[in-house]
Amino acid sequence: MAATNLGIPTPDGAEDSGPIASGPIASRWRRPGPLYVVFALLFGAYTGLNQAIGLRFARPPFALWKPFVWEFSSVLVIFAMLPFIVRLERRFALDGRPRGRIVAAHIGGAVAFSIIHVTGIVVIRKLAYAFAGESYDFGNVFVGGLYELQKDIITYLVILIIIFAVREFRVRRAGELRAAELAGELAAARLRHLTAQIEPHFLFNSLNAISNRMREDVDAADRMISHLGDLLRAAYDTDDEVIVPLGRELEWLLGYAAMMSERFRGQLTFELDVEPGLEAVGVPRLLLQPIVENALKHGLADGHGWLSVDVRRVDAHLRYTISDDGVGLPELPLTHGTGLSNVLRRLQLLFPNDHELGFAARLPRGTVVTISFPVSE
Repeated sequence: MAATNLGIPTPDGAEDSGPIASGPIASRWRRPGPLYVVFALLFGAYTGLNQAIGLRFARPPFALWKPFVWEFSSVLVIFAMLPFIVRLERRFALDGRPRGRIVAAHIGGAVAFSIIHVTGIVVIRKLAYAFAGESYDFGNVFVGGLYELQKDIITYLVILIIIFAVREFRVRRAGELRAAELAGELAAARLRHLTAQIEPHFLFNSLNAISNRMREDVDAADRMISHLGDLLRAAYDTDDEVIVPLGRELEWLLGYAAMMSERFRGQLTFELDVEPGLEAVGVPRLLLQPIVENALKHGLADGHGWLSVDVRRVDAHLRYTISDDGVGLPELPLTHGTGLSNVLRRLQLLFPNDHELGFAARLPRGTVVTISFPVSE
């Protein structure tokens, strides 16, 4: 059947002029095109062929073209009226209110549908028969009209149910798409919020480290301030981005490591080993820095020791391995602070059921943190 632009019905049955009722797609539905006509012709041919096959042994024999004329005339008139039935159902939606008004409107619609249908098929058949040099006789108008009326009422009800089902499907589908869109927007907003949380946390800790260094080495503190300025500029350049190239993430990490090396001059050994060819891979922004900061704060409490970051692709996943030779894991159950909790929540939002954040003891001493998540080619 023909589909049409279907708005969301309001409680009184009036059309809602929401997003479903506008746009180029809706406009195409309002104007049945060539495919609609082709479908009507094919359907008429199909029903005409079935009628011809069913009457192939009828006596007396009749011309083969007649059942095609009968069925074509009926199908073409019905298809011509479909857009008007759709508009009527939009105006008086089956699930609208008040019920009495809806029922009365469609009773009138069914009667009008039958009158137009019967009139249309009689006119078309008479013209077709006249063209073939014969005469078409509809028979007794009263009897024939009642016969067609009871069939047309059933046809009208079937059309109404199909229209209602299509409209409900489109409304439900639009609702699902909107819900998915809102969920995506909410997830993106949460990710931006979680990423933004890292920066004040990082800034506070960095200023605290600079303040401590200021008492020991003013020049080192000055260099730390310079590194911090570079990091903040880089952060603001990517302020709205959740995913950044790995190369940019590593630049931030190296800047942070340089600042911490000034903080713990001569005490901290930092190593970065990255598999070649991964610089352009998209990764979550500011995911490594909180882990490294956590290692410096808890694993290497006095800043004395060795810290390594290893980046590798393992099949379709990227794996960060952060190792230190510090105090190791506590005996008590591991609790996540602000940075680690933030990292875990972002991994859950970005890669649900397809990520890893693991902690393990390193021999002979220290801790190994592993982060894994899927990446595209």
